[in-house]
Amino acid sequence: MLLVRHKMPRRVVRGGQCVNRGGTIMRALRLLLASSLVALALLATPVSATSYSTDQSDLWYIPAESGWGMQLVQRGNLIFATIFVYDAAGNPTWYIATLSPTATQFVWSGDLYATHGSWLGMPWNPPAFGGGVVGSMTWSAQTTVTGNISYTVNGVAVTKSVIRQTLVNDDFSGRYAGGIHEILANCNSPSFNGSVVEDAGIVAITQSGNSIVITTTPVSVPACTYSGTLSQYGQMSAINGTYACVGGLTGTFQAFEMQVNITGFTGRFTASKPSSGECATSGWFGGVRTTQF
Repeated sequence: MLLVRHKMPRRVVRGGQCVNRGGTIMRALRLLLASSLVALALLATPVSATSYSTDQSDLWYIPAESGWGMQLVQRGNLIFATIFVYDAAGNPTWYIATLSPTATQFVWSGDLYATHGSWLGMPWNPPAFGGGVVGSMTWSAQTTVTGNISYTVNGVAVTKSVIRQTLVNDDFSGRYAGGIHEILANCNSPSFNGSVVEDAGIVAITQSGNSIVITTTPVSVPACTYSGTLSQYGQMSAINGTYACVGGLTGTFQAFEMQVNITGFTGRFTASKPSSGECATSGWFGGVRTTQF
C-alpha cells in the first residue's frame, strides 16, 4: 500500500509506460489493479463487477425503517432496480426499473413498472403475466455507500436517502501477490510529486472480527504493516488505522471501497504525510491470491 521512497528510485507513469527518473523503461504492472478516484468517500472510476463506475449493486435501506428496501444490480452502465414496499392497504408489493445513466454523473433514471403473473402455487401461466409503467425512478449515488432514491407510483412521489445494507463482514484473510497505483503530493522534494505504479510484492492479511492487519513485503521498498478496524457497508469494506514501515516511517491511513472474493481483493486508500514529512499519498491497490481460498 503506502510505499516509502526516500533514497529510492521512483517509477512514474508517462504516456502509458512506467519509467524511472533516469528514463529507463520499467516493466508494466503485472498484478491486479482497480481504477478509482482518490478522495475518501467520493465516487470514482471502476473497482468492481462493472467498468463504468463504482459498483452500485447491493441491498439498500434505511436502518430506522424496517420491512422495506431496494436491491440494485449493476452491469456496465445499466442498473436493474427492485423496490420491495407496501401498498396503501399495507400489503407487500414491488416495483422494478431498468435505469440508464443520465447527463449528470452518478445519476441513473428510467421508467418504473408494476407487474403481475401466475400465483406461486400453480404452474407458470404465460398469459397471466403482464404489467405496465406506473411512474419513474431516479437513483443518485452520493458516496461509495450512500445514495438517494426518488420515484413516483401513479402520481405519488417518494424520496429517500438510503445506505448499503450489511449482511455479514467480509473476511480478507489470505496471502496475495499485490500491486499499487499511488499518487504522491506535497512531497518535500517536488520532483517526487506524481503518479507511481509499483509491485507491492507479497501482501499478507490477517483478520479477527473487525481487527485487521496488513503486512506488505514489496520488491524494491521497505516492508510496512497496517493495523486498523474494519467497517462493513454492504459489499464494501473500509479500514481506519495506522501504519509503520521498516526505517521508521509511521502515519495514519484509510482504505475504502474494498472488496474481496475467491480470486483476490481491490480497494482505494489515502494516507497522511508520514512522520518524516516525505509525501502525502492516495491511490488504489489490489492483489491476487497466492494460496487456495
